[in-house]
Amino acid sequence: MLSIFSTYATSIFLEGVFFLIAGVIISSLIEVFIPGEFIEKIIPENRLLGIAAASFTGLLFPVCECGIVPVAARLIKKGVPAANAVTMMLSIPIVNIVVFTSTHFAFKNIPEIAFYRTAGGIIVSFVIGVIITFFMKDEFVLKDNKPGKYAPVDYKCSGELISIRNCGCYCHTHQDDETVPGSFLNKLQMVFFHSIAEFFDTGRFFITGVLATSLLQTIIPRTWFTSVSSTFPVSELFMSGYAFILSICSQTDAFIARSFSDSFGAGALLCFMISGAMIDIKNITMMKNIFSTKFILLLSSMIIFFTITFSRIAEMLIGAGL
Repeated sequence: MLSIFSTYATSIFLEGVFFLIAGVIISSLIEVFIPGEFIEKIIPENRLLGIAAASFTGLLFPVCECGIVPVAARLIKKGVPAANAVTMMLSIPIVNIVVFTSTHFAFKNIPEIAFYRTAGGIIVSFVIGVIITFFMKDEFVLKDNKPGKYAPVDYKCSGELISIRNCGCYCHTHQDDETVPGSFLNKLQMVFFHSIAEFFDTGRFFITGVLATSLLQTIIPRTWFTSVSSTFPVSELFMSGYAFILSICSQTDAFIARSFSDSFGAGALLCFMISGAMIDIKNITMMKNIFSTKFILLLSSMIIFFTITFSRIAEMLIGAGL
């Protein structure tokens, strides 16, 4: 049993760690070198066009879900509509080149999975964004914060990282009005510090997910997974709940999902990779400082509902289970 566990754990870790490293480096480069106003400028003022553009912003900003919540808080503080910020928050962790590449690599025998995951991120985030912009007021969406609550940014003159205030995350730095000040070498130093901090922060969730998944695959009989996976929507709800608990970075979760491909169909695996990247334990911890509790509950329900709906349709289009 120990040899089976170690085989599962080693294979998943070795396949996923490269994308974890690549993701944190790219995320850090964007964080340090791309001005905050750039995101605001590319979002049209028209409500529908703004939501549509927000659902595609991940193509330009491959940031995992660990760092996108503080970005959403900053944008809301600067006047970006809450619906646009939420759409970006849901879309960016899925609709980006790092996540697409890692998913394509994990499911290289079934490349459709990567395309459907990206499409699911766009569609689900767009639909939710439209609902928010037309049917919800900011008073319902946003938490009643005191002035300055959405100020998740601090820098020391020396360039050292400082924990973000009020977001519950200690691996990301975000500046309100401009990129990190200083020379090019200082910026590279910040990239280095940021990458290390983010690697250890996201890496612990990845390793926890690897160990937990390997343990499940080792001790739970395959027949149990088969019985769960054969019932809709039980399998989709199970995988969504599992992703919520594990809170794995979206850049590596495809390798966890792939380890279940012998037992679960494409729909359940897509639920794991789509809903898990949009909402999980660590995200909710950060969201509590920005959004109202009622909105978080409603948002979670919408994510699960629309993800299951999309994943069911995608599974029918893909065909039989993996």
